[in-house]
Amino acid sequence: MPRPPLQIGTWGKISRDEVSPGVWRAMARFRDFDGVTRKVEARATATSRNDKGGKAERLLIAALTDRSMPAGEDITSETRINKLAVIWWAEFEDAGRAINTRTRYRDILDHYVSPGLGGLRIREATVSTLDRFLKTTRLKHGYSTAKQCKTVLSGMLGLAARHGALDGNPLRDVAMIPINHKEVRALTVAEVVALRTGLRKWEADKTQAGRFPTVDILDVIDIMLATGARIGEALALRWKDVDLKSERPTVTVTGTIVYVPKQGLTIQDHPKSANSRQRYFLPSFAVQMLQRRQIGQVEANPWDVVFPSAVGSLRDPNNLRRQWRAASEDLGFQWVTPHTFRKTVGTLLEASSGVAVASAQLGHSSEDVTRKHYVQKTHEAPDNTSLLEAFGS
Repeated sequence: MPRPPLQIGTWGKISRDEVSPGVWRAMARFRDFDGVTRKVEARATATSRNDKGGKAERLLIAALTDRSMPAGEDITSETRINKLAVIWWAEFEDAGRAINTRTRYRDILDHYVSPGLGGLRIREATVSTLDRFLKTTRLKHGYSTAKQCKTVLSGMLGLAARHGALDGNPLRDVAMIPINHKEVRALTVAEVVALRTGLRKWEADKTQAGRFPTVDILDVIDIMLATGARIGEALALRWKDVDLKSERPTVTVTGTIVYVPKQGLTIQDHPKSANSRQRYFLPSFAVQMLQRRQIGQVEANPWDVVFPSAVGSLRDPNNLRRQWRAASEDLGFQWVTPHTFRKTVGTLLEASSGVAVASAQLGHSSEDVTRKHYVQKTHEAPDNTSLLEAFGS
């Protein structure tokens, strides 16, 4: 009965022999990706009397391992997850995703997926292995990181499945990552009034520490309250995006502030999503704020942004968050983050005009996203007073 052939990309038993005094040869049969089995060898001089070809075998194994890696974009069940990540990343970058998304996914690959699973072959990425990895990641690093690991792995293994290296994507059968849902909390109108009044007084206080006192957090908050824009989108507004001369003044969100490694802050030429690129009609309080800033602008900044930093450069959203934390501590609004203002807009519009209007204002792809993450739920029982009145008779 003939011996069964080696699997493609694998090798057989390694043999050693001394071809000349002190020089050893290690040899094995390797089945290449064209289906042909060939002999591969490596030679090395013995490093000691006890070295009976060990160095030659190590060199051979290294050569066979490199040879087993698919050339180009060939993906097989023997391809390691690290190699698959390289091929998938090249395809992902061609998709033209947002800079922040690419940065975060690169971080997920480098710090979680590759260290945790990179040495496995694709065939070893079983449901149980992936399930254990994601559960461990959630316990150590939190729900968000585990969810993003699952997203990245799903893309990678989906690519492997398309190349025939897997029968299907095993991520589909992995258990759901549990999450502790937090209730959406938004500011009431009365709380917004109190916050704006307090913040105006806080900014007028001359005892702030630091070289550049914070004097316009309220202006940035006002544009977020007037539109529902994200903090990065608000800080990326340029005067060319502002129209105060029309009968109904508007601003148009066209980009967002992002950090590019080795380059620094820049304005991405589109917001977080395509739906976020839209024009907003402005309420009067925002119009008045923009007119005041326009008149009070001493000189133009290189980026033409409405809210530059104290030195005229792009304003870092993280710096503004830090400034807001200092103010919110003093004002008693510690629970409020810049994203709370976006939720506040969503909650107000949903209550007055319905979820469709709120979703359109926030630029969401579906009303479910708005309803689930941006609208504070009011748990109100039906009016049964006429029936319950019986208890008091």
